[in-house]
Amino acid sequence: MPSATPIPGGPSALPLGSAMGLLTRPGCPVCRYAAEAGERYLAWFALEGHADPITLTRLCASLGACARHTRALMGQPGAATRLTAVYRYLLQAARAQLAGPGSRLAACPVCEHDEAAGGRALEALLDGLPESGVGERYLELGGLCWPHVRAAAGARGCRRAAAWVVRAAAAGTGDQRTGLGVLAGGPDHDASERAALRAALPPEGLISPGACRICLAAARAELAALARAAGAAGRPDDGAGGGPRQGICLCAGHLRDAVLMDGGRAAALLAWHADRQAAGLDQLARSLVRRGGSPGRWLHGRRSASVDDRCPACLARGRAAGGELQRCRAVPPGAEQPPCVRHVLALRAADPATGRVTVGPAARRADVLLGELAEAFRKNTWAFRHEGRGREMSAWRRAAAFIDGSVFGGCPPEQR
Repeated sequence: MPSATPIPGGPSALPLGSAMGLLTRPGCPVCRYAAEAGERYLAWFALEGHADPITLTRLCASLGACARHTRALMGQPGAATRLTAVYRYLLQAARAQLAGPGSRLAACPVCEHDEAAGGRALEALLDGLPESGVGERYLELGGLCWPHVRAAAGARGCRRAAAWVVRAAAAGTGDQRTGLGVLAGGPDHDASERAALRAALPPEGLISPGACRICLAAARAELAALARAAGAAGRPDDGAGGGPRQGICLCAGHLRDAVLMDGGRAAALLAWHADRQAAGLDQLARSLVRRGGSPGRWLHGRRSASVDDRCPACLARGRAAGGELQRCRAVPPGAEQPPCVRHVLALRAADPATGRVTVGPAARRADVLLGELAEAFRKNTWAFRHEGRGREMSAWRRAAAFIDGSVFGGCPPEQR
């Protein structure tokens, strides 16, 4: 009989060979390795990690994964049963944060794992570039995406290889530059889910029960900024509006979002971003030559005003969330509509007096969800599997939205 597929031994079990071993097919080798490592981590979490005490402790320290990785965990087979158990721990950690003085939340452990994997792959590639045949193979397959080219420029200990990578990217052909994979890296498996969440946003002024008004304001501002960026593609550079005509590029994720929003103008949008990013790479390459191959001073020094890589969609989202947080300080939300836990904690940090008013309703809502999760967990056991099931079986989705409203784009999970 064939043996069963072995359970992955750990989240970092993906082997990393030589630089030549990373260069197996066209596309950014660092993106590919990080994506494979991330998929392996998620598979390990589903099979084993969700019950691992160290992993649960790290998740509790960050109150769960980021919104993108939370959606990935929710989309796995068997997620309802698995995350019902996990969110009992996360809600208890959130309840402790609300009851106590609060502590700084840790970063998403899945993001940390993926970034560490990408860093290892980038280091291995830069270390191996001087070897015979590696540089030729690198150029033949297209090399790194431009986000990882800029990351390579900031790497330590590989200055000559980093300078060569930047010069190679700056000398790339026009056809190569306009590809989304080159400009934004990838893959981005969450892009279609983000598009669906934005399509489900309620009209302006409407806040559904269970929604976080701060997350909703941020999502609406982000959508408006993406629409401006997509709509400005191909127009004359008049310097007006908030789109790319001002010389500000979208980040990799928001560039993908804008392309999905307006596919008819995707070519113009990508071409414009390619020109802007190529100008930045040309400037970086010239700086590397002047400074003997060290990009550190250029990267950390003052940049030209024409090379501004602040993403307008990220800025719009942050400003909208900050503005709504200020409005919550002036007029605290009612007990029926508290913000998500992350924004309750942010409100308390910004204004302890207003935060104390908001913490009470949030804590009571956490207690209700904990009760529902406990009942759902009981019914998921073998002894009680035949009992009738009701609203408590979806408590894990409402718990995710209650901790971080951006998981569902600011909307309650019932709308998704």
